[in-house]
Amino acid sequence: MPAATGSVYRRLYRGETNIDFVGQRKKWYLASGILIAICVLAMVFRGFLFGIEFSGGDQYQIPVKPGTTLAQVRASVESTGVAVSSAQIAGTGSGQSYVIRTERLSDQQADLKQVAKVRAALSTSAHVAPNDVNEQEVSSSWGGEVTQQAIIALVVFLVVVSIFMAFRFRDAKAAGAALLALFHDLLLTAGVYSIVHFEVTPGTVVGLLTILGYSLYDTVVVFDKVDENTRGLLGSTRHTYAEAANLAVNQTLMRSINTSLIGLLPVAGLLFVGAGLLGVGTLQDLALVLFVGMITGAYSSLFLATPWLVDFKLFDPRYRNQAQRVLTKRTADAARAAAKPGARVAAATGSEDEAAADDDDLQPRVDELATSAAPRVGAKPAGGRPTGAKRTPAGRATGRPAGGKRRH
Repeated sequence: MPAATGSVYRRLYRGETNIDFVGQRKKWYLASGILIAICVLAMVFRGFLFGIEFSGGDQYQIPVKPGTTLAQVRASVESTGVAVSSAQIAGTGSGQSYVIRTERLSDQQADLKQVAKVRAALSTSAHVAPNDVNEQEVSSSWGGEVTQQAIIALVVFLVVVSIFMAFRFRDAKAAGAALLALFHDLLLTAGVYSIVHFEVTPGTVVGLLTILGYSLYDTVVVFDKVDENTRGLLGSTRHTYAEAANLAVNQTLMRSINTSLIGLLPVAGLLFVGAGLLGVGTLQDLALVLFVGMITGAYSSLFLATPWLVDFKLFDPRYRNQAQRVLTKRTADAARAAAKPGARVAAATGSEDEAAADDDDLQPRVDELATSAAPRVGAKPAGGRPTGAKRTPAGRATGRPAGGKRRH
């Protein structure tokens, strides 16, 4: 590993990076705005592919036999004139089965003759007996009940989160920034589902509620470090709130990356190996929503939630005035540093760039020297009296060489 790469990794693990998350927040806002617009347009014009639990229909389950494929079974059902909404493989090993879901039949089609026709086509194509075809009708009212309960759970969750964040960070602005990040994650995840056109099932709803908790966890970790760095900030002129918040994001960057990677690895296994390679279609609805939601949650916690918190804080005149005091002090310090003889000599010799660089680093060095030169509590003065010197009652030091003799 090159030395430069190793140095970057060490700085990353120690929280010593200096990425300007907050200062570049307008770029993140623009990128997120474009993504949100694409997702909203997809939801409006493309819509969602709702599963049988939401749209209603019939579901047929057939054991998997050697020499049959999912495409053959699906084609046999479509040959009867019934539209197939989804076809999946469920289970593993000898317990594998084909799950075919069809649209809701009209009153004219929903008769025993039509059902028998589909069952016969399935038994022929799957090489099973007609009695091995398990058929059931699913009503869309069940999906509606799931949606209603999910909305209630979402509202309760958001209310509890708002109360917790407001009390934990002693400010409703933190709750507002966290909730805004949650809505961002919801819109992006729903938009991806609309674009990819994966089937929306109750598992999708459960996964959507799960990613809210994950996104909130990552945001609370960052906000906790921001709160630690900004205690007593209003009485200081060393850093602005934006600078302290940006430092907090850099300090928690490695933790956020590790948390995201550890969480994404098993979800990626479900999505790409289980649903992609093994063809277990029942996993893809849950795996995709978790995969997309965890990525957007990590992104919003770092690039959006903290910048939004900074913007909300700057609505407060106290933080705006404190930032102005910091900038005024730095301007005065830079002016004093430029007036020093060293800066004038550098300017006279034509080293303007070097002098400017020295001026930028001058104040930290001055602070360091002042701190190191300041006497510690209980320390003796640096300039003691000479060895062997005595102090007369009048307070004057009378010295004689060490080991000398008294004259008579």
